[in-house]
Amino acid sequence: MKRIFCILIVVFTITAAGFSQELKFSGYMNYGLGIVTTNDGDDTKSYLQSSGVDSEQYGGRFRLNGSYSNEDKTAGADFRIQLQGASVNSGAISGNSSYDLGLAYGYGWIRPIEMVQVKAGIVADSTFETAGPILRDDAGGGHGLGVFVKVTPIEGLNIGAGAYSKGIDGSNANNIVTDIGAITELHKAKYIFGAAYTMPEVFKFNISFRSFNSGLTQTGSSAPSRNRARLIGELQLLMMENLTAIVETELDYLWTDEDKFDEFSNNGRFNLFETFAYKMDDLRFGLNAAQYFNNRDTVSSSNKDKPEVGLRFNPWVSYALADGKIVPRLDAVYFLHGDRASTTDRYKYDRRYDVGPTYVKDAYIFNVRPSVKFFIDNRTSFEIGDVFMYSKADKDADAVKTNVVYVDLVVRF
Repeated sequence: MKRIFCILIVVFTITAAGFSQELKFSGYMNYGLGIVTTNDGDDTKSYLQSSGVDSEQYGGRFRLNGSYSNEDKTAGADFRIQLQGASVNSGAISGNSSYDLGLAYGYGWIRPIEMVQVKAGIVADSTFETAGPILRDDAGGGHGLGVFVKVTPIEGLNIGAGAYSKGIDGSNANNIVTDIGAITELHKAKYIFGAAYTMPEVFKFNISFRSFNSGLTQTGSSAPSRNRARLIGELQLLMMENLTAIVETELDYLWTDEDKFDEFSNNGRFNLFETFAYKMDDLRFGLNAAQYFNNRDTVSSSNKDKPEVGLRFNPWVSYALADGKIVPRLDAVYFLHGDRASTTDRYKYDRRYDVGPTYVKDAYIFNVRPSVKFFIDNRTSFEIGDVFMYSKADKDADAVKTNVVYVDLVVRF
């Protein structure tokens, strides 16, 4: 498999070099440390944990991005090499137990005519990804090993389709491809269809579909839980310069493999997401919210009742001081029927709080997070903060209280 990666990189490089007049590099590094104290009933423990704040990662992450294009911008190639923390342990010192170095994506592209772009390789494309902070999935993104074609017939309208022998989950961009062996059966491949239209200063509409793919193999993801068909839609309002207003919807678990096309009626999800934010000089405030609906009759043997609706609310406010170089911020999260697993590992750090509901009656999470970010320049920043989380798995469970005092560093180049 390493030989395949080497061959791919050489092919991309030679192909791009043949077209290219210009080579560009960029990069990113994120690393943080937190002192974690957890009180679960009579059990209290403290440890040092490494994790990034907003990239929902394990340990740390380093990226090197490269791009080639010819002078006419009709052909080129892009790649990303990534060093990514692989897993988290508990104990006296908690953090990554290993790091994986690999190719996150690497593809060549051409424009045979102005309105058509074709990408081939380990493809990454964000044209049809939605913009909200909670729903982050690759259904619109065209991630996978194969071919992606995008057509722009008129200004503002993009239509795309992709076919992949190996799917890649691009929802958090943390994943590194570890196995790119092709799948020969057509019904097990991953297919992408998307359409997006933007009317400047009015609105943007986006809809995308991803079929089931049984070939997902990567680090940082549980393949069975992510191999499912999804339909996602988005509407953004662009009429007010200082207002962010986004509504997203998701039909999830349409089916989970080639023999279970009735999966949605038995296990389907219908989810709604709202993102609102407003900027008033140096003051910013907003609300991220989500509602999760579930077709399942039961969740587990201990939860026999029809599942409740999952509700998540995240109000926040920030204020820029010293010409924007110092930005204090306050976040709060209330998650009715929230996942108790979010009290562990990397989710303590993730402001976007990308965890799913349990649909267990009386389960909830409450989270308060004051923080201050310092901008050294427009490429370097560090953040100091404190996260307090209070959670209950059900009405009979003891409350779990978690506190994290952390510092986080981000460097871009």
